[in-house]
Amino acid sequence: MEKIALIYIGGNTTRFALWQINEDRSYILLQSYKETLKLGQTTRESSRITEEKADELMVVLQNFKGVADSLGADTTTLIFSEFFRRISNKVLIQDRIEKELSLRTMELSSNEEMELDYLAIVHSMRIRNTLIVDISGGLTQVAWVKEGVLFKMDSLPLGTLTLTEKFQLEEMVTKDTHVALENCLNKEIGNIAWLKEGNFDEMVIVGGSARAISKIDRNKRRYPMRIIHEYDMQDIDVINMYNIFMTKSLRQRYLIEGLDKDRADIILGALGILSMILKTTKLKNIRVSGAGIREGFLFRYLTQKQGEMADMLDRSISNILSIHTVDKTHAESLYRLTSSIYSAFCTLHKDWGDLSQIIKVSSKLRDVGLSVRYYNHEKHNFYIISNSEINGLNHRGIIMSALASTFTDGLTHEKSIFEYGQIINRMDLSMVNDIGICISMAEKLLRAEIKVVTFKRCHITEDAVQIVFTSKDPMHFEQHEVMKLSDIFLDMYGKTLMVEIEELKQPESGTASK
Repeated sequence: MEKIALIYIGGNTTRFALWQINEDRSYILLQSYKETLKLGQTTRESSRITEEKADELMVVLQNFKGVADSLGADTTTLIFSEFFRRISNKVLIQDRIEKELSLRTMELSSNEEMELDYLAIVHSMRIRNTLIVDISGGLTQVAWVKEGVLFKMDSLPLGTLTLTEKFQLEEMVTKDTHVALENCLNKEIGNIAWLKEGNFDEMVIVGGSARAISKIDRNKRRYPMRIIHEYDMQDIDVINMYNIFMTKSLRQRYLIEGLDKDRADIILGALGILSMILKTTKLKNIRVSGAGIREGFLFRYLTQKQGEMADMLDRSISNILSIHTVDKTHAESLYRLTSSIYSAFCTLHKDWGDLSQIIKVSSKLRDVGLSVRYYNHEKHNFYIISNSEINGLNHRGIIMSALASTFTDGLTHEKSIFEYGQIINRMDLSMVNDIGICISMAEKLLRAEIKVVTFKRCHITEDAVQIVFTSKDPMHFEQHEVMKLSDIFLDMYGKTLMVEIEELKQPESGTASK
């Protein structure tokens, strides 16, 4: 087991993260903090961080280092963002940090920051032809991911802090200022020719501004999930937010639900940049990445130390199983048997297309709720899965997986639709039921983990479904338990369920094999 800590100092916020890396290659985030220092707020003219701001930074870093030391971090890495390349007294600040805190520091260029963003996103989201946008305090970085590979990247010399200071966006914005801001943005964006040529499928936004914008939109929609990663927005959502916020004073922005007060003064800069890029590229679809430079640092560290990482979905499942101490061998058996049953039932239900990822997540994580309590563990399944880091699935897939994992003798349809109607619909619930009954059958057959059960065949007639399994062990109790699903099976498919388990004969002791 190893613990690594990272401190990242940006122009707007300073962030801390500490991960535990286990011997089975799983990892867990143990602590995460941020402090909004706005180091770059007054550096546009002087290019110098004031003594007062430097003192505030040192206090924050001492606190973060204290947390890392108290939790037994094996290594603590401190990273200066590209913002510090424009700071005239950065060497003095670096020397002070190394002297007072005994921390080695490293500095990132804008390209290196985007490369870490890319690593974070490509290891946690399915992307192919995508525009990545990261807005920081003094810079906006853009990258073109083509066929999953980082193809082009560039930067705009504009950020939330620099725009706010240059155009005085913290207060009520006049019409002339609004026009001047957009002229400036269009000019700088126009200097990156490939932005118009990319023909991107989507935009992925990353960083503190992206998280802040998504939080405002989620509050406006009363969105039922608190997870930022994979949150979907449309271009009109951002553009409307920008136009509305342009009419509000700082005091009025403080009252906007979901907008943190420490970003109320700089949010207009971020919205302006995003709006102009959206208009230039004519992109409609936006996804928010909750993973950024810190996660990119982690993934690069893991890759360098352990080699290529597993598929993001498999890695996520493995992490959750490790955190909740679920038997991974049993989870794999449950998944394989569930998949076999679902395939055998393919003519019973509609052709839903490829649901393999939802089947994998819901069946492998069927037992995570047991880590809370045996009774009602299926309800704990839902909470854990719907609030866990599951990379490779969007929010719809996560909710469907969480619901399928709760299936015992059916689902509470009305409750699910009422609470998650923005994410799933009744057709999705039909898919969940088709998966859920297969999981429930597999779980009842594999209740005794020492027994091995194999799917053999399935015969479907007009009135009945006969499904046959094999096992070397007596399965009378398990067969009895599966047959308790007969009523719900009849209700779902209008057919009688018949379950047979053929007992494989054990070779007689002492029999010679030829």
